[in-house]
Formats: sequence, C-alpha cells, structure tokens
Amino acid sequence: MSEQIEFVDILEPRRTQSGIFSFMTRNWHPQRTLKLDKYFTPQELKDIAASSVYLDAFIEAECSRSGQSKEKLHQEVHNYLEEMGLDKKMHVIRWMGVIFLKISFMMKIKMFVNEAAAFNLKSVMGNNPVLFLPTHRSYADFCLMTYLCYHFDIDFPAVAAGMDFYSMAVIGRRMRETCAFYIRRTLAGDPLYAATLKQYVRTVVAKHSAPIEFFLEGTRSRSNKSMPPKYGMLSMTLVPYFAHEVTDITVVPVNISYDRLMEHSLFAYEHLGVPKPKESTGGFLKALHTLNDHFGNIYINLGAPLSIREFLKNDTSHSQETLKPLDMQQLTPDQFKQVQSIADYVITLQQKNTVATISNLLSLVLMQSLMKNVPLEFEEVLQEVGWMVQELRNLGATVFENDVRSSVERILVVHRKMMRLDKERRLRLISGILVDLSSEVKKKMKGHILQAQTMVAVVPVIQLQLYVNPILHYLVPPAIICLIVHRSAAGRDCLEADYHRVRKLLSDEFFHLEKEEPNTFAKAVEYCIQNSVISYNGELYAMGEDTKLQYLLKWSVWPALTSLLKCAQVMTEQSSCAHKQALKLVQQRVESERVHPYCLSLEATANCLNGLVAANALVRNKGEGDIVYELVPHTMQECNKLVSSILPTFSVDFTNNAVVVDHKALSRL
Repeated sequence: MSEQIEFVDILEPRRTQSGIFSFMTRNWHPQRTLKLDKYFTPQELKDIAASSVYLDAFIEAECSRSGQSKEKLHQEVHNYLEEMGLDKKMHVIRWMGVIFLKISFMMKIKMFVNEAAAFNLKSVMGNNPVLFLPTHRSYADFCLMTYLCYHFDIDFPAVAAGMDFYSMAVIGRRMRETCAFYIRRTLAGDPLYAATLKQYVRTVVAKHSAPIEFFLEGTRSRSNKSMPPKYGMLSMTLVPYFAHEVTDITVVPVNISYDRLMEHSLFAYEHLGVPKPKESTGGFLKALHTLNDHFGNIYINLGAPLSIREFLKNDTSHSQETLKPLDMQQLTPDQFKQVQSIADYVITLQQKNTVATISNLLSLVLMQSLMKNVPLEFEEVLQEVGWMVQELRNLGATVFENDVRSSVERILVVHRKMMRLDKERRLRLISGILVDLSSEVKKKMKGHILQAQTMVAVVPVIQLQLYVNPILHYLVPPAIICLIVHRSAAGRDCLEADYHRVRKLLSDEFFHLEKEEPNTFAKAVEYCIQNSVISYNGELYAMGEDTKLQYLLKWSVWPALTSLLKCAQVMTEQSSCAHKQALKLVQQRVESERVHPYCLSLEATANCLNGLVAANALVRNKGEGDIVYELVPHTMQECNKLVSSILPTFSVDFTNNAVVVDHKALSRL
C-alpha cells in the first residue's frame, strides 16, 4: 500500500491582484545551500572558471597541438563563458514571477506541492551543494522549481537550459537573468568548449551558494514516462565531490506530474515522425492565446534528499587523480561508473515519487473502453476510476484524489478537447482533425509518411496513451507475470527466467534497475497471488479468478509487446538495416495491421530496437551518418518466440470504434 501525502496548493494565496504584487515584491531572505566565507557574483564565477589551472593547462596543450596563440584561445574561453554563464537580477526575477502567476491563473492552474518534503529539504540545507533533478515533461518545468524556491525562501537554482532558448529574442536574455545557464546539446568536435563547460559547471557547484537544477533525461519525455538518463551533466556536477573539493553533495529527485500537458498534441505528432517546430519568441507569443483554458493541476513531489557520500558509502577510492592539483582532477572510469549508478537510481526515485492523478486514471478507463469497443456511462466511469484508484494504491502508487465524482467532472473540463460525455452521458474519445502536411514537413518526416486518415484515427489515441504512460511502471511487472502464466502454468524458475528476459527486452520502454529486479519480481508475484491474478499450489503458478484485473494487466502491456514483436519481425527480414530505415519499415508494417496506434510511435520503436540490442539479438554498429543493426539470427529467433508466446490477443478496430465520436458531431451532442 502507498503512503498518503499531504499536498498544498501554493498558488491559492496569490489569487488576488494584490496577492500577486505584494508577494513578488516582499522582502526576501533565502536560505543558501552553502555557507561560504565569500559569496560570489555571477561574473566572479565566470572569472574563477576562466583563471583555473585546468583551463590554463588545457589551453597550453591546445596551443602545442594546433599552433593557435594563447590570446586567441583565452578569448574563445571568454566568449564561451559569456555564452553559457548565468546571471541573477532580482528585479527581472520579480517581474517574471508576476508574469508566471498571471499566466498560471489564465490557465486555471493549481500547483500542489508536498509541503512537508519542502520543509524537510530546507532543514538539511546549508552544508553542501544541492542538485535538483526533476522529471522533464513540459517546457513549464523550467519555471516551476524557481517559483517553488521563491515560495519556500530557498535561493534560486542555477538551471541548465538548452541553446534553443538562447537564440530566442528577449526570452533567452530574461531566462539567463533568472539564473539559467546555457549548454550545447553536444560537446563533440569542440574540445575547448567542452573543457570550459566542465570547469564552469564545477565552479558553480562548488562556489555558488544556490541549488543547481538540470534534467537527467536530457530532454522532454515525449511519452510522459521515464527515459534512461544521460550521464554527462551529472558527471560534471559530481567532480567537486570526487576531487574532495566539497564533503558531500545532496541530490533531490523531483517528480512533476500534470493533469494536462501543454504540448500533448505536438508530442503525439512527434511520436509519428512530424518534426517539432523550432522554438522562437514569435511562436511563444502566438501560443499564449491557447493558454487561456483549463489546464488543471500540477503536482510537485520532492523526494527524500539523497546524500552522495552515503549512497557511495564513502567509497571515493584514491587514485592517481588525487595526486594532481585540485583543479586538474577529473573523473576516473570507476568514478564514472558510480555516476551512472547514481543517475539510474535517481530515475527510479523519480518514478517512486510519481503522483497518479485522476487524469491518468480516467485515461486508463477510457483506453480500456476503447479496447472493449464499449462506451461507458458516467456512473460506470466513476466506479471504474474508483476501482483503479484502489488497485494503483495496492501497487504502491501515490494517488491524488479527494472525491472521485468531483475530480472526474473537473478532468472532463480540463480535457474537453480530447474526451467528453455524449448526450447519453457516455464517455467518448474525440476523433482527430484531418491535417494536411505540407511538402516541406513531409521532407522532414523522421519515419514512414502515414496516410491522412491514419493520422486522424491514431493521434487522439496516442494523446490518450500519454496520460496512461506515467503509471505503467506500476502495472508492467505484474502484467508480464500474468501473461507468462496465461501462456501455461509455470514453476518459479521458469516464470522468473522468462520475466527477466522480457524485462530486459523492454528495458528502455519501461526503465528499471536490473539489480532491483529480483525484489520487483517477488513483490509482483505476491501482488498477483493476493489479488487472484494468479494462483500457486506449492509447485506451479496458474491463472487466478480475477478476470477483470487480468484484462487490465494484459492490455496495459499489449502496445509495448506488439512494438517489440514488429521490430523483431522486420529486423529478421532485413538482416542488416540502418536505424532510420528500421524506424520507417516498422512504422509501415504497423500501419497495415490492426494493432494499437501507439505501436506507430517512433520512440517506442527505437526503445524496442535498443531492447533487442540489450538482449544480443541485434548488434549495433556505427555506420556513416547512422547506426546500423546486424541480426544475430538464433538469439532473435528466441526473442521472437518468447514475445509471440506471451503476446495477448486483442482484435480492436481503432479506425471505427464505438467509443470515438467525430469532432464534427460535437455541436449535435
């Protein structure tokens, strides 16, 4: 069972005109993360990085290698630091806070925070650097932690931002002045830039008395669920700890959940291969009018602070690096492995701090209605949501729910462009709109060019799946066990072996820690037995009596297993295939078959290809300009056989489904 957490809406006290201005202009004395003899200005942080022994030595070596003058290289370092460096202007921050609150109220947002966790964080701050590591589901994530810090009197975090924002007129500069620092997406090909960034980040961590915030996943998750972490930024921020420049670093995992994602429509199209529009100030201003709508609640759940020193059990073994001057010490291969283990673990902490919302549960109910091709009446919807609340809590989820009826009614307003009640008060999914892709967009498509009617049918279902995805990590382990036992009664060893093989194949689609899997498996088996999903006679596991729960578990993992099987089939036929071509071929295969629309997702396909690589069914080689996969026939055959044996059978027509209502008919409802 999950523990119940008290969430508080921190925007509620600001819901008056005077409430906004008096709050944003108040005297503000934040708590710092570090007590230092001297507090450095943003300019001084850049100067310290520029004059470091490490960069001096790097420039010396680069001079010898390239023949360029020291003056020129020092100027390049200066330019890089000006490009990346954060700034902090309180008058800008206060005005940006006013704008943030105005837009939040225009969007009818409530911002619920685990207040006890925020106060607990403050109580342990002051002795060492703090890293905020939130999930990244929306561009709104950038603002939320900064506002939360202002509300709780914590110094503003230095936020790592991509160069997409740097080039945005006005907005790029304002973000910098609210403590953003800019990093390029790739460090390849410019070693001096990479060295400058490493030293600047190291300086900010060790000498800036405020938290540092960045997104472990490296980019927004278009699927609205956890992705495998990127290790580069975390490795840079932990160098001061491994070099004994600081005694400890505190990591704070943060889960941010949304009732409604601002970008869910764009994300659905991106899954199908439509390129995302370029970020621009003009695009932002055009988008503002679409924000005058109901976007529901945002939930911020701060996890328990994680001490790096305690996590590593003080294991910062001395190496040759410790004999070097402080500035010159870099990560050893063993230390980088420790960074990887920290990053992987933090992703699972983010998952554990997921807030399952009524938006997620209502989407689960509606998706199941689509699977059965039967619209549910409103009272039936309420019963199903209530049942799913209990099942998710049994699986350990934190569910934000006060009153099911009022919560569902609220979500129907928030998602009224995606779902609604018809005149018989049955819950329906609203069909997509016919979109004519320009020839320019078609040229940039990353996958197979889908038929227009396919796009109309699948986009709403993919949007709906985005709200199912955040809670799948609770359902997947028992779902896999259910499917293996459904295939045939099995002993413990056989069940566990096949479970681990399937989990490895889906390791990118449903991120998990392999070393935690024995415990996850044991808990999932116990859950399945206690809830009559399966039974155990002391020798064999067989199917239990709860067909309702079995059905939910089976269809929840059906899209992922289908995607995996289609990837296996296509790659078996190709023997050798480039990554981009593989995406197109799988998407083309899926479009021609009656399967779940989410199987058209290029992200899901890429994840399944990675899973086949992890299972040694494919060998990944770097080709010219693209990755090339080589088939390992026997292993692929075994994977194909395993997935086929447990794949549930559903016959669902998503192009002509009784639950879907034509958007043109809305005016008649």
